[in-house]
Amino acid sequence: MAGKDVVKVALVGLGRAGHFHMESVLQLPGSVRLAWVIDVDTEKAQRIAAEKGCNWSRRLDDALEGPDAVDAVVIASATDTHFPYIMQALRADKAVLAEKPISHELHEVEEAVELAKTKNLAFVCGYQRRADRHFRELKRQLDAGAIGNLKLLKTCSRDNPIPPMEYLRTSGGIFHDMLIHDFDMLDFLSGGQVPESVTATGHSYHPEIEAMGDVNICAVMFKYASGLIAMVDTSRDASYGYDQRIEAFGESGMLTAKNELTSTIELATADGHLMPPAMYSFPQRYHQAYKSELTEFIELVQAGRDSELHRLEQKAMLRHPNVVRTTIAAEMSWKQGNTMEIAKVDSLLTRTPDGAVATKVDDMQRPEKLRRLDIVEEMLSKYEKHCMQTVAFVKEQHERWLKFDKGELSVFEALQILSDLGDRRGLQAAERCRGQGAPDWLQLVALIHDLGKVMALPQLAGKDLLDEWAVLGDSFPVGCAPDMVGLPDSKKNLDHSHPLYGTKNGIYQSGCGISNLMMSWGKDEYIYHMLKFNKCTLPAEALNTIRLQSFSLWHEKGAYSQFEATEDAETLKWVKELNQMCRSDRTGDDQPAGFGQADWMVELLKKYNMDGKLKW
Repeated sequence: MAGKDVVKVALVGLGRAGHFHMESVLQLPGSVRLAWVIDVDTEKAQRIAAEKGCNWSRRLDDALEGPDAVDAVVIASATDTHFPYIMQALRADKAVLAEKPISHELHEVEEAVELAKTKNLAFVCGYQRRADRHFRELKRQLDAGAIGNLKLLKTCSRDNPIPPMEYLRTSGGIFHDMLIHDFDMLDFLSGGQVPESVTATGHSYHPEIEAMGDVNICAVMFKYASGLIAMVDTSRDASYGYDQRIEAFGESGMLTAKNELTSTIELATADGHLMPPAMYSFPQRYHQAYKSELTEFIELVQAGRDSELHRLEQKAMLRHPNVVRTTIAAEMSWKQGNTMEIAKVDSLLTRTPDGAVATKVDDMQRPEKLRRLDIVEEMLSKYEKHCMQTVAFVKEQHERWLKFDKGELSVFEALQILSDLGDRRGLQAAERCRGQGAPDWLQLVALIHDLGKVMALPQLAGKDLLDEWAVLGDSFPVGCAPDMVGLPDSKKNLDHSHPLYGTKNGIYQSGCGISNLMMSWGKDEYIYHMLKFNKCTLPAEALNTIRLQSFSLWHEKGAYSQFEATEDAETLKWVKELNQMCRSDRTGDDQPAGFGQADWMVELLKKYNMDGKLKW
């Protein structure tokens, strides 16, 4: 890359953060060219590509190879897609600038950093505060010894306005979404010191945030081996504007970085002094920082892998696992109500059979993990699912999973696992069914309808752990041509060019019955077969309702109607009823505060031969 004048960039994600980066790219015409825009919203991608004169796609693959392949990838997509996009770009030998977080999972952060290190690639995570001119000047004076030995660091980070609830539900929580910025600044200002311990406390003044298992105001204190003490206070909102301040106290003085105001004009009258307001929000406050961050990334790529700039960034990226580890420790401290030693974090993580690190449910109880599973970004849940689900794949999963040799759990134990991870939708849906006088079997179906999600948890799946696209998302038949109006292009699915599987009816006969189709593999198919294997006595309409609950192409859009049989009308009625009962649960509102075994649940499980241990 050294000596190349213009860096070709692919921008992944065209939301708010993506537009900041696009604006920065377009302001550097002599050194960077926006070659590709990537977004699962194809209409938006096409429109912006036409406006900016670049290529577009819903798939990053298209930008990584071919005559207009890019040199670097800027990732500003939905939070849960950062890690797969990062790994895809690094494996293709592309430099990467990614919005934080790399991932909420420590082992994924370690994996990304190790790959960039092994391949000697530029890999920058977008903690834009490091590029802010005020904070950099404070850092310069600290390093120059302006206040002598550093004794105390304080950061204040108060957002404005409060983010949309839809965003907060998938953000990972206040520690991984907001406070991690402050923790990275502590690393920056302290010269890379890693704290020994952390104490965190918080409170939620917002009912919707409290229902997510999160807080909207928090205070955190760190203790370092050097004697340094660091404190952070943060809030999801501040009525007076965007509040970002830093104070550094040392043996010979103090350095302070104050808020940027909307102007420098101060009115002084007999009534007192009137100051202008703070910046409204982060786009205004960090406009310069975003541009500087992108500019420096391009300079880093242009400098090449043998440059001093590259060597320094390779060293800087090694901090990422420690920043995430510190964040996990702070969240643990808040949840457990005690001081957490950073060195003990890894001992509170468990290894999956393939060697990856997974958080112990009992120690962390992070609702984010299941929220991540529930709201898989469209690129993963629709595009990948429709590309990868083939007859051969489904048969392979039947072979792996339908032996039911993963372990034994009662229904209540499985519900408790999901409840500990913040997913209590089944409980809420079941209570709603019961309150509306639904048949008792539908009450039970509502209670257990999502238990197949346990396939995505390492403690059960073991060596057969599946990616999220193979567990979640809409279901559909395999073995016939897709009837998928409005869904992502799935031409990469090998079955669709098969002489039989690629035809309209494929391996089926018209009128064969929806319940007789081979469905894509996922949580619904698994739980359906698990209940049959364990000889539960739920009626056929109950089992079919569970199996077809996510087949929205059929029950919402009328697709695949050529396969319908007379008896499917009854199934369709109950599938729609179940989805109606579950639909409001997707908002997370009014979820039960905890999990309890109600007498009526015990009775229904016994009635339908589902009490006691089941084989999974």
